Formats: sequence, C-alpha cells, structure tokens
Amino acid sequence: MRRPSRDTTVFTTSAIDLFASALGAFILLVMILFPYYRNAGDDDAFSRTQEIQEKRRLASGEIAELLAARETAQSEVQDLDEANRGIEAALSRLREKMADIKTQLAAEPVVAPEPVEEIVEDPEPEALVAGVEFSILGLATEAKSFVIVVDMSGSMLSFTELMIKSVLEVLDPLDGSNEFAIIGYQGNPAPVLWTYPDRGLVQGTAANLDAAREVTRSLARRFSGSTPTHYALLAALQYPADAIILMSDGEPDNSPGFIIQDIATLNRYEKKEIHTVAIGDYTQNRGLVMFLQTLARQNEGDFVGVSR
Repeated sequence: MRRPSRDTTVFTTSAIDLFASALGAFILLVMILFPYYRNAGDDDAFSRTQEIQEKRRLASGEIAELLAARETAQSEVQDLDEANRGIEAALSRLREKMADIKTQLAAEPVVAPEPVEEIVEDPEPEALVAGVEFSILGLATEAKSFVIVVDMSGSMLSFTELMIKSVLEVLDPLDGSNEFAIIGYQGNPAPVLWTYPDRGLVQGTAANLDAAREVTRSLARRFSGSTPTHYALLAALQYPADAIILMSDGEPDNSPGFIIQDIATLNRYEKKEIHTVAIGDYTQNRGLVMFLQTLARQNEGDFVGVSR
C-alpha cells in the first residue's frame, strides 16, 4: 500500500498570510486616518439641513396664520357687504319718500309773498294804541298768552346780547294775568328744541318770570347749527296760546314759501296771532324780511325789526 503524501504547500500558506497582513494594514490605516478625513474640509450639510427644516417649519406657521387671517378678513368683508346692502336699501326707501314729498310739494300752489318796496327800520314803540292790552317791542296785541320762539342758530352768535335783550323786553310787561312759554330751536343737524317750561304754559308770576330770564341767558350759550324755523313753528302751534312771537336773524332751512303756506293752512282754524321780529342787520337781508313780513300778515300778526 502506498502512503499518502503529507507535505504542506508553501504557496497556499503564504497567500493567506499576505491577505491577512494587507487587511490588517488597511484597517490600521483607516483607524489612523479617519479623524483627519473628518477634518479635511467643511462638511456642514447636516447643519444646513437642520436650518432649512427650521425655516420650513417657521414658514409653515406663518402660512397657517396668514390663511387664518384671510378667513377672518373674508368673514368681516361678508358682514360689511350685508350691512352695506341694508344701508343701501334704507337709502333707496328714503330717496323714494323724498321724491314723493317733492312731487306733492310741486303739485301744491305756493302763495307768492307780497313784494317789499322799501325796508325801513321801524321807529321805537310809541304810546299804546287805544283798545290794545299792551305793546311788545312795538307789536300791539290783545293776546293774554304767548309762545316766544327764539332762533338759536350759529349766526345768532353775532347778536347774542341783542337777542337776550329782546326776549327780556317781551317778558317785562307780563304779569299774573298772562301765561307764556319759551321755545329755543336749532339744527345740529337734526332739529333740536329747548323749552321752558318742559310742557305747556306757565303763569307770569315773579318766580316764573325770573326762571324764564335765566333760561333765556342759558339759551344764548348754546347758539350753533342751522335754522329749522318750520319745525319750531309747528311745535309752537301745539301750545294753547293766543299768540306766537318768532325771533330770528336769518332765513329758514326750508323753503320760505312752503313754510308760509303750511303754517297759514294749519292756523286757519286756530287763528293764533303770529308776530315776527327780525334781529340784527335785517335791512341787509331782503329774503328774511319778506319771509317774516308775509308770515305775520297772513296770520293776523305784526312785523318789527330790532337792530344794534
């Protein structure tokens, strides 16, 4: 029997040793050089990625806030649109009413005021006329009860003292046999009335007359706004008085011809005397004088002017 050979091949063992040595050397080099590889250049990719992600997160939050704000704004715009539609509808109804009123006024005949040939300042009142109870600012009357209607528009500021003096002169001859009331009027811009007493008439006692004088002085501190004379005359007609005394320095807000016709029509059966007093530089205001003169003549009253 032949015995097998037990000799080890030198080439095979040497190759394994070579590979193992090379692998060990590679691992050793990697371990030695790895720290230097990390520090060989700027590697901020990770930090940049984190920064980009943070910016995206912030941008997403801002977008969400903007979307919420847009929804809120859209809701507010919708509410405003609905409110605007309501206002437009109300304005449309008011325009229709105004058009109807203008049509009705245009259909009504307007009494032309009598022409004024010459405007002459009236002289101071003379002795009382026989059969007349007394004279107020030259206005002769037998009436026993009065409503004094005082213009409180802004233009009256130029004639404050003159207005106070004129009203006080109207109050001076009153006594316990008389009844009276005071109405101050202005537009701010809607008509506003200031009254003494709060309602009705009061007797001309000393206490009531003193209170009326204080009210008159307080009215002068409130002069402002426009001149809603028509509104004030309508209020005065509601009082159970024999006469109305209107004091004003300027033309009314409404058409003078319309006011004259309307008041004369309403006063046709009441038959209240309506006296008028022009305050201030009335000789320079022909329209005011024509209005006050015609209003007085068509309502059994007199006209007088009081200047500085």
